[in-house]
Amino acid sequence: MMKIEVAKNIGFCFGVERAVKIVEDLISTEKNVYITGDLIHNEEEMSRLEKMGLKTFNVKEKWPDFTNSTVVIRAHGIPLQILGSLEKSAKRVVNATCPVVSGVAQLLQRERKNGFELFLYGREGHAEVEYLKSAVDRLKVLNWQNPKIFFSSKKVALFSQTTMDVDGFKRMAKSFLNSKNSFSTFHIHNTVCSVTMEREEEVKRISKANDLCLIVGGKKSSNTKKLYEIAKELNKNAHMILNASEIQKIWLNSVKSVGICSGTSTPLKTIEDIVKRLRNFKN
Repeated sequence: MMKIEVAKNIGFCFGVERAVKIVEDLISTEKNVYITGDLIHNEEEMSRLEKMGLKTFNVKEKWPDFTNSTVVIRAHGIPLQILGSLEKSAKRVVNATCPVVSGVAQLLQRERKNGFELFLYGREGHAEVEYLKSAVDRLKVLNWQNPKIFFSSKKVALFSQTTMDVDGFKRMAKSFLNSKNSFSTFHIHNTVCSVTMEREEEVKRISKANDLCLIVGGKKSSNTKKLYEIAKELNKNAHMILNASEIQKIWLNSVKSVGICSGTSTPLKTIEDIVKRLRNFKN
């Protein structure tokens, strides 16, 4: 019989669970509930919430009339300028930004007040990064596709997008320390979310310990893609899927064990469906 190992850290993280609960409660009590883009990066979960009555709009396009509506701020946050405009336009604004992400914004603001030049290890254009860039001026975003580091200050602080890989952040910090540029003070803030760090460590173990590794999450989920990249480096038979229907039978040929990990926006129901389908494949 094929062994199935499900990661201990699975399903929604605290921030996602909080955001989904906020929306579910609002939908059950109010008629017009809008969300500023995807609440979370999971297509199935967004479809479920929209069927319940949630309405999605693009903040970069013409807005609906929010006079009698409640607008929910997505878990990744939105630029503060847009938040201010929504507060003037909508009957009510409910902020579902993940508290961990909000905490990073506050720490950035504190370091800016202390005179530090700010750098962020992250993906330009990601919703969280756009929010953090609005929280402080002149935040410089770096990644391995754009690794050039130029300082204009003697006081430098490095942060990370919460869903980036911790190993990459450590390499980025090391590159700062090895830089020919000189600075008098260097603050390293490892703001990678602790939940995603725990999942990174678990996916390393599970991908090495099993013949097949399935990484479950939304196609736009940054943390799910990160887990898949880690798994693929350690196990060539690693696949990223949204749900049980995407499992291909050919993947299970000669497989004696399967490991399952998930991004932080993946519902537990999806994991349960995947386990059920894997068991049925062998029946």
